[in-house]
Amino acid sequence: MIPDRKKQLRGDVLIIDDDVSICEILKGYCENMGCFRNILFAHDGSMASSKLRNQKFALILLDLKMPKKGGLDLLREMDDKSLNSKNNIVVVSGTLDKTMIEKIVENGVKAFLPKPFTEVEFQDKILKSLGLK
Repeated sequence: MIPDRKKQLRGDVLIIDDDVSICEILKGYCENMGCFRNILFAHDGSMASSKLRNQKFALILLDLKMPKKGGLDLLREMDDKSLNSKNNIVVVSGTLDKTMIEKIVENGVKAFLPKPFTEVEFQDKILKSLGLK
């Protein structure tokens, strides 16, 4: 658990990934941080799109390769009128090469975490991306 940070951030997390085992790992990492209220899942891009239109999230963990709609497609859907900010998105993917990183940055996301990673690396990235470290 992250001391003194628990009161700073109490929002919800949306994990967007079609791999259920990855979702469970990320959920555990978020729970261990002790600073998020609810942790929700979207296992495909269409489900994620719906959730992003209807609820504001403190953190969005986004995989790029998913059925029905990919992560880049979701990023392109988000605009100034969206409930959610691209500043709260961390792209978590095993397909991060230079070209893909450029596309992510072009779409307004600056935080990404290549798979595989440790829980410490995950928490460090999340805290930095949310301005808590």
